[in-house]
Amino acid sequence: MTGKPGERKRDRALYARLVESYQADRIGIFVDFDRLNHPRSPVWDPWENVGPLLIILAASLAIMFFVELLLGTAVMVLGVLFYLFFVRPWIAQRLYRRALNAATDNLHNWNILWKLGGLVIALNYMNKTRCVSPDGDWRAFVTRYLPEMELEGVEVYNEFNRPREDDEKEPIRPKELDL
Repeated sequence: MTGKPGERKRDRALYARLVESYQADRIGIFVDFDRLNHPRSPVWDPWENVGPLLIILAASLAIMFFVELLLGTAVMVLGVLFYLFFVRPWIAQRLYRRALNAATDNLHNWNILWKLGGLVIALNYMNKTRCVSPDGDWRAFVTRYLPEMELEGVEVYNEFNRPREDDEKEPIRPKELDL
């Protein structure tokens, strides 16, 4: 981000438009798990990544030493499969949520995650129209594809999508005509 006050104000306005569009479901923000799941990433959690592996290793070594070597080896193989098919997707989902919450929280977080290359913006009505970080210019994408939403339009959209108490009741049906 540059140091000029006018550009910072423009970036904040573009970022606000980006977040508005995301909340109005006009764009999707996608997270690249492989680019953000490393120790230099601000959304990386070491215990999520190392903890399950340590538990699998400790359990299999304990079984190897105190029960039987073959059983401990089998537990390790099954533990690795469990890690690959259950724990890793769980980690990916948690990292995705953390990254998305951080990115939509403020402009500073957005810029950090964008520079790391972990984000992709795509128009929901045209999936092929996307902007990939860090090489893509998210400012140009927002300027070109996301016109400013009028405040009244956002309020109407939110009112329309808000669940109502009446929606949970059984719908009223017109009386059937007797012929």
